[in-house]
Amino acid sequence: MKKIVVIGAGISGLSVAWKLSEKGYEVNIIEMDKFIGGLARSIKIENYFFDIGPHSFFSEDKEVFKKVMNLFEGEQGEIPYSKRIVKMMFKGKYVDYPLSAKSILVQLGILSAIMCSLSFAKSYIITSISSLFVKKTQDKNLTVKQWAIDNFGKYLYLNFFKPYTEQFWKIETSELSHRVIPSSKKLDFARTLKHLLINKYLELSKREPGKLSLVERESLPSYYPKKGYGEIANRIGKKIKSNGGKIHTSQEVNEIVLNSNNLFDVKTKDKIFSGDIVISTIPLNRVISKIKPLPETKIIQSAKKLEYLSLILLYLITNKKNVLDCQYCYFIDKPYNRITNMNSFSESLSPQDQNILAVEISCHYGSKMWKTSDEEIFSMCMQRIEKDNFIKKVDVINYKVIKVPSVYPIYRKDYEIYLRETEKYFAKIKNFYSIGRQGQFYYGDIDQMIRVGFDAADKIIRD
Repeated sequence: MKKIVVIGAGISGLSVAWKLSEKGYEVNIIEMDKFIGGLARSIKIENYFFDIGPHSFFSEDKEVFKKVMNLFEGEQGEIPYSKRIVKMMFKGKYVDYPLSAKSILVQLGILSAIMCSLSFAKSYIITSISSLFVKKTQDKNLTVKQWAIDNFGKYLYLNFFKPYTEQFWKIETSELSHRVIPSSKKLDFARTLKHLLINKYLELSKREPGKLSLVERESLPSYYPKKGYGEIANRIGKKIKSNGGKIHTSQEVNEIVLNSNNLFDVKTKDKIFSGDIVISTIPLNRVISKIKPLPETKIIQSAKKLEYLSLILLYLITNKKNVLDCQYCYFIDKPYNRITNMNSFSESLSPQDQNILAVEISCHYGSKMWKTSDEEIFSMCMQRIEKDNFIKKVDVINYKVIKVPSVYPIYRKDYEIYLRETEKYFAKIKNFYSIGRQGQFYYGDIDQMIRVGFDAADKIIRD
């Protein structure tokens, strides 16, 4: 049976190893961190569980949904139903997120609703007329600016898409591909209007996997493990081990040696893992320089152009509960992008009389913000949080700061050129796969990353 080496124990790496180990393959997973799960992990410190941002499990993919829920078979209370309530602070008002027809027409107030509607109507008429005379631009070539104006109108572009996108990515919207918006290929005003007014629930069960819009996906039932979202990854890890697979943590890969006999030696500081097949889930701009013999300079430069946004998480441990009127909320013109009331997902994440608020700040790796001390991050965020009357500094019992270097693929407007060059190179290496959010430069949800892992495993099994 083939020997498989998986680099990275994030959810994609775990998922591919899970399916392959079930079929009897010899699987070794190498993880540089001491925790498994990647961005879907929960970090336990003392009596607290800290997730890397807010997660809940939902999927229209029947196989993925069943496999994950079966991890908790006979323990229904360990992954209870979790109703998602997500808001955005927009022009001083809480509105539903993702932004939809309901948000625009009902929650923004009469003036904003009129301005949004008129702006949308104008944009819709202009794009409809122009499409009669000019061949429509391929969606993949659109910037955030072009896409937002075409689909939502200039009013929402100037007041929502531009400020939030530039705050989050730290790059001008005219320089970003519309793919940085998760809903970009599936969400438009007319479709969400129809969805909300006509068929909100009627057709959900009839859609093919991956065909739902962001708003429609948000309507799916969601679940959250009692002991943190990372419990899903931990249970997958146990399944892999029970199938004979091995997970090696605190092992950073230094070299991936492609031998002349098409076998691989994956080297860490003190171990060598030999395999017939290598599956990498780590960032493309990192894995490229680990391959030996080294690729030509042009390929390395292309991969280095594929950047990832970093994330700083400030966890505030407080006595106060129900700080937000929702599970998590997005903000514009604040030093942070999102605040999550973690105990609204599960009260078991902290002692009973306490609460955890997760405050998220996006930044570029190595930037001034990335290098800011924990104390300065706490002080900066608390000043604004106090000013907005969420909590007072005296309510905070303690705080923790966690920095994650590679979280979101940055889709600059020319990213596809470099991604294609990198993919062409990897396609020439027999039995080498690069998958997942980092490995495919693909901004997807966790259930979609599990599907990516399953599909990669199915291909290996077929071959």
